[in-house]
Amino acid sequence: MTKTWIVLAIGCLGYLQGAGQATVFSLFEDPLREADRHFAAGRYARAATLYTAGLSRKPDDVVMRRKLAQARYRAKDYAGAVTAYDQCLSAGSTLTWDDQYYYAEANATLGRRAMALDYYKRCLAQQPDNELIAKKVWRLANLQYLYEDSAHYAVRPLNINTTSGELCAVPYQDGFVFTSNRKGAGVVERFNRKSNTPFYKLYQARWKEDTATHILTVGKPVAFASSLRAGYNTGPMAFYHQGKQMVFVTSSEKAGAEGRRTLGLYFAAWEGKKWKVVAPFAFNSDRYSIHDVSINEEGTVLYFSSDMAGGVGGKDVYTCRWVDGKWTPPRNLGETVNTPLNEAFPYLHGHMLYFSSDGHPGLGQLDIFRAQVQDDGYGEPENLGYPVNSPYDDFGLALDTLGTHGYLSSNRRHGGYDDDVYEVDMDLQTYPFTVACELKYKEHTWGDRSRNMTWPNARVALMDSGTGKSVFATQTDASGKFSIVIPYFSKYYVQVTDDDGGTHKASFELSKYQGEASVHEIVIVKDIFKKNNDRK
Repeated sequence: MTKTWIVLAIGCLGYLQGAGQATVFSLFEDPLREADRHFAAGRYARAATLYTAGLSRKPDDVVMRRKLAQARYRAKDYAGAVTAYDQCLSAGSTLTWDDQYYYAEANATLGRRAMALDYYKRCLAQQPDNELIAKKVWRLANLQYLYEDSAHYAVRPLNINTTSGELCAVPYQDGFVFTSNRKGAGVVERFNRKSNTPFYKLYQARWKEDTATHILTVGKPVAFASSLRAGYNTGPMAFYHQGKQMVFVTSSEKAGAEGRRTLGLYFAAWEGKKWKVVAPFAFNSDRYSIHDVSINEEGTVLYFSSDMAGGVGGKDVYTCRWVDGKWTPPRNLGETVNTPLNEAFPYLHGHMLYFSSDGHPGLGQLDIFRAQVQDDGYGEPENLGYPVNSPYDDFGLALDTLGTHGYLSSNRRHGGYDDDVYEVDMDLQTYPFTVACELKYKEHTWGDRSRNMTWPNARVALMDSGTGKSVFATQTDASGKFSIVIPYFSKYYVQVTDDDGGTHKASFELSKYQGEASVHEIVIVKDIFKKNNDRK
């Protein structure tokens, strides 16, 4: 009996040793398999963490280090990706074509242009017919052209931004609506397992005037259209019919056949007290997502981006029209706009289509482009250049009705998925420029009924309000007309000297935008009472 127990004990010990040995190996293998699963599911930051942990045990595993570099690149951690790729190269590892491309892109984003250009050229040497890479090589070698028109734009971050994501702001009423995954005020917050952050929801912010300084500031954002929430991501959105109707993006309630929740479009209307969904988009699907949307004011032309099959590659921009009470099938905009990479965030303003792309060459990652909408297609996309674009992601442009003021989104400050909303002014003045003027005067009498009179042959000086110095001098012609050259941005006033040597001043307001005023009329009020008293 005793022997039997000894045999059993030895057998159990052997089993436990085998089990223990298997457990020791699995302690290392399981995290790697888990990392691969996270990577396949798009949870790149989590995958990168697990690959890093694995490399602490196997620092010479170049395959794992290459996976780490890919995960960091996909997570928009470009500095981390470059570091991992540098370590691969130092270890003598050969990078695949995809890895060389990622390495070039990450270096370009970080401003390491020489290294980026080197690896773009290596990619091109392996694929000499790749027009996309050829254009990127040319653009990187000629980046100065994207800085030429920088004076036409002004870009400023707004005070609504947090360490979470704020993006895709669109003008609405006396402010704007945007989408954010910031933590809400609710006690129960649903989290996105993929990013470990709250789901995106809609918020509204209003411009308000500071009573002390009279400066416009943005008020605290509040939840917008809560009745539209499905519990998952909501936004971006677009308004039409004078802001009484909207179309927005939201995730489906149920997972599709492959277990993923796709994004689709829904139409909603304002019913006096709340927004109500009135119809889903006829072409929503559980096989692809619709990521963002734009619609014209009449609600008859729709643009969106999608990863549906049959496109040029990546995400493509599509359009539909409202004809005979229904939407026409989505039409791909073709290879003039779309590339094998990603085109997204379309925005229609008049006959101009704005969109973002990481396929067309630019400053790096997603850049904002515009293309003229033509009868037979679309014009050649134009990169808006700096400062609208940066080496990071720039997207989600939306403008007011004049097309001179609006908003864009970018992760240029902190990288990753910490997107922020920026205010943007477009088509600003460049200096120097010439202004046509006409000088008139009126007599200040007791009755104050005098009319404006032309002031010929007067000496006029443009004065810098900051320095009090003249920056330009001229004389009016026989009809009181003259031209002034504005040398630089500043606050100015006009000083006129009359025949008696007396001086008169008038404010001179400059237009912030190009071509806004054709002729500036300047009226000087002559005080005849002061003149008579001076003669006594």
